[in-house]
Amino acid sequence: MSSVTKQARAVAINPTRACAPMGAMLAAFGVHGAITINHGSQGCATYPRHQMARHFREPIEVATTSLTEKTTVYGGKSNLLAALKNIWERFQPTMIMVCSTCLSETIGDDIPAIIDEFLDKNPEVDIPIISVKTPSYVGTHTTGFDNFLKEVALRLPARRAKNDAGNGKVNLVPGWVNPGDVRELKAMLREMGVDTIWLTDYEETLDGGYYEPRPHLPRGGTSVAELRDSSRSLATIALQRYIGGEAAKVYQQRHSVPSHILPMPIGLANTDKLLDTLSQVTGKPIPAAVQVDRARLLDALVDTHMFTTGLRVALYGDPDLLEGLTRLVAEMGMQPAFVLTAADNGPWGNTMLALAEELGVECEILMKADLHELHKRIKANPVDLLLGHSKGKFISDAEDIPLIRVGFPVEDRFGYHRRAIVGYNGATYLVDEITNAVFARRATAVVSNTLLEVGVEGPTDVPMGCGCGGG
Repeated sequence: MSSVTKQARAVAINPTRACAPMGAMLAAFGVHGAITINHGSQGCATYPRHQMARHFREPIEVATTSLTEKTTVYGGKSNLLAALKNIWERFQPTMIMVCSTCLSETIGDDIPAIIDEFLDKNPEVDIPIISVKTPSYVGTHTTGFDNFLKEVALRLPARRAKNDAGNGKVNLVPGWVNPGDVRELKAMLREMGVDTIWLTDYEETLDGGYYEPRPHLPRGGTSVAELRDSSRSLATIALQRYIGGEAAKVYQQRHSVPSHILPMPIGLANTDKLLDTLSQVTGKPIPAAVQVDRARLLDALVDTHMFTTGLRVALYGDPDLLEGLTRLVAEMGMQPAFVLTAADNGPWGNTMLALAEELGVECEILMKADLHELHKRIKANPVDLLLGHSKGKFISDAEDIPLIRVGFPVEDRFGYHRRAIVGYNGATYLVDEITNAVFARRATAVVSNTLLEVGVEGPTDVPMGCGCGGG
């Protein structure tokens, strides 16, 4: 029987979480021309920049108010006012996002009031400046991302006129995904002919090209005009429950834009759910090209089931990612033995218990836990595969278990931010990747769809031809 447990140990060892400001910074990169001011010490900006640069391999430009001992005692108001003025005058951004940190929250700086004072003193500033609460002692990096989306939904959409027919578009909230995932989602929606406003879109801002001369602001991203127009859309579809779900509810409550909060579209069933919802909202049929992708995924599942069925898997990462991956590995016939997240999220735990019961699998669901805890579980009850980000490599190396890298951060491999794991094509990629890891770990050869286990001598008289005399 599946169970939900929490880590008893207070100290985190090799945590799977990152800080809340990082989530808000990442989300802000999805708005064209937006610049983030991190209201804290220099390290509060340097750590997220370093972590994101290693994952995305792009320059991560974030401003900081550089709070010091003096501002910690007397408050950081003067630093933030100076930062706002410098950013506006030097960069002329389309939007400024100010995210708080442990330090600015603890000393009690009233960031919204400081922003109001800046706007009163500088009436020529005609761009939105929003503040997002992101103390790192509350939640994780996903909390910061979700808080940013909620603030955007509360502040930017324009008031909709009574008899406004709308813009015929769909607000799509992809959540914490990679640029490659956004690219795959865009391809699917193009095939369907669905016009979309992305909340938000960092496909190009965090996976851009080399341009000469370098553009003043990074190419790509959702424009502020689109965000203002998002109150006139047909519906808001959030592709992650815990990153963007609350923002989708804001659109429904404030602007009567119907919200649909879905599981992350990883695997067959979850992608079906997304496309069915899009078809229902827009009235557009699912095109033949997308159905071909679905058929190809089904074929991959059939072709690989004899190699993956029954394997025990440990998964770790963000709540929404884990919900999608758990369903996919079950579709492959594997047993999700351990599912671990750093988030202390009771609703997610209940969702995962219901999912395990639906799938007919038994797994231990660990919340507010770290990779040291997962390592202890694996030592006691070994698994065949690990799915998660790069920080699991220590378990992989120590226990000689293949690690399929997904999520954030992937810093010891190159180009993973360009690989999609969502949609039918993303699932097919994962099926291939997982099966190839099984081949590399367990087999010296494959004969007649049977793995020859490592260390087992294979037959010497197997003919190399097709068996029909044709050679």
